[in-house]
Amino acid sequence: MNIAGHSILTITQVANQVKYTLEKKYANLWIQGEIASSKAYPSGHIYLTLKDGQSELSAVIFSQYAKLLKHKPVSGLQVTVNGDLSLHSARGQFQLQIRNLYPTGQGDLWLAYEALKEKLELEGLFSPESKKKIPRFPNRIGIITSSEGAVLRDIIQVLNRRAPHVSCLIHPVPVQGRNAAGKISEAIKLMNQYGKMDTLIVGRGGGSLEDLWCFNDEQVVRAIYRSQIPIISAIGHETDTTLSDYAADCRASTPSAAAEIVSEDRQETIQYLDSISERLQIASKQIIKNYKEKIASLQNRHGFFKPRLLLEQWNTKLNDMDYRIKQSYNSIINSQKRIVDSLQDKILLLNPKTQLKRGFAIATDSKKNIIFSPDQVKINEDVKIQVSKGIIMTKVKERKIEDV
Repeated sequence: MNIAGHSILTITQVANQVKYTLEKKYANLWIQGEIASSKAYPSGHIYLTLKDGQSELSAVIFSQYAKLLKHKPVSGLQVTVNGDLSLHSARGQFQLQIRNLYPTGQGDLWLAYEALKEKLELEGLFSPESKKKIPRFPNRIGIITSSEGAVLRDIIQVLNRRAPHVSCLIHPVPVQGRNAAGKISEAIKLMNQYGKMDTLIVGRGGGSLEDLWCFNDEQVVRAIYRSQIPIISAIGHETDTTLSDYAADCRASTPSAAAEIVSEDRQETIQYLDSISERLQIASKQIIKNYKEKIASLQNRHGFFKPRLLLEQWNTKLNDMDYRIKQSYNSIINSQKRIVDSLQDKILLLNPKTQLKRGFAIATDSKKNIIFSPDQVKINEDVKIQVSKGIIMTKVKERKIEDV
């Protein structure tokens, strides 16, 4: 509407124009404040009010983001939030649409996380083109994780169950704390210098944002990117995503899932070979059938009733083809059988009981943890030694660490 040269807008038009301007100019904001009030609705949406010393701001967390929150908003909590400023048209009221919410302190960490992520992404460290393929049938796997806790045990249990022929090289490192990032990046470099491995697993169990922070350290991310050995990251839980996950060649939701990725199940391998064998038999029979049908067609032609020479030539070709197919088939079957026999020999060789019969022993402490180094036990601590024909209980009298 136009009156005396002035444009007259409706309330809805004004609201829509203001909303458009807000959403365009005030997107992806990071705001700090205190939660003055918070209320969750059956729809899953959470409506809250943020305040500082002088002002208040209405906000909403829609259900698709609310269910992902690790910290539920409560009144009085100091928070850092990330979202877009918009306008609630029905009321003509400013409204911050929140996507992420962190207690103050964690919010600062996530700001640093986002800044470093953007920097490394621009450098191409997360590019899909740089990802290396994870070998389907590895012979040796490197594991970089803590020697304590359930992660290492879970990985080894899965490997023993699915692919006991695969050997492991373990590099224990701290997975949280001030020095963890340097130790992890150094372990990756040492594993690459040593070589002789098909895949590396870098992992730890779940924890708080601060516990996992060493895997957001720039030197760890760059070490993963520069690794010549394919790396699978298995850090925290499925909802935890670190910068190391972006740089790794493959991300596993849990350490056990990482072990399953690198270990092709023995029974599945045998089934795969059986499937190939069956397809070869079917293909061979079909080829022979086609040639027989072609000969039968030629024999039924009137012009070939008298001159049998051509039919004899085709019969000779058919016999020759049949012989070559059978030879090829037998060669493939024998080759696959040798592979299976080799795997069975490796399984027998790597059986712990076999190693014990050769004179090796397994030492465990009072908590049933396997002892890899003298610094895991104390003087006079009870130690159980498993040998081939029984168990020896002994005490630690002296500790001596030797470089290997």
